[in-house]
Amino acid sequence: MAKISIGGFSPVNIGSFGDLDQFVDTKVATAINFFTGFAALVAVILIVVAGYMFITSAGDPDKVDRAGKTMTGAIVGLVIVFIARILVEFVIKAVVK
Repeated sequence: MAKISIGGFSPVNIGSFGDLDQFVDTKVATAINFFTGFAALVAVILIVVAGYMFITSAGDPDKVDRAGKTMTGAIVGLVIVFIARILVEFVIKAVVK
C-alpha cells in the first residue's frame, strides 16, 4: 500500500492507489463531480419552484418578491458552486504537480 508523508505528519495510507495523482484523479474527482452535479440539480429544482411560485402568485407583491428572491438565491448559489469547483481544481492541480 502506498503511503504519503505530508509535512512531518505520519504517512497517510491511500489504499491501493499508486500515488497521490492517481488518488486525486479517481476518488477526489469523483466526489467533486458528484457534489457539483447535486448542487446543479438542487438549483434547477429551486428555479422551477420559483417559477411555479411566480406563476401562482396572482400578482401578490409579497409572493412575487419571494419568488424573485428564491430565483436569485438559486442562481447565485449555482454560480458560487461553479466558481468553487474551478478554484478547487486549480488548487489540486497546483498541489499535485
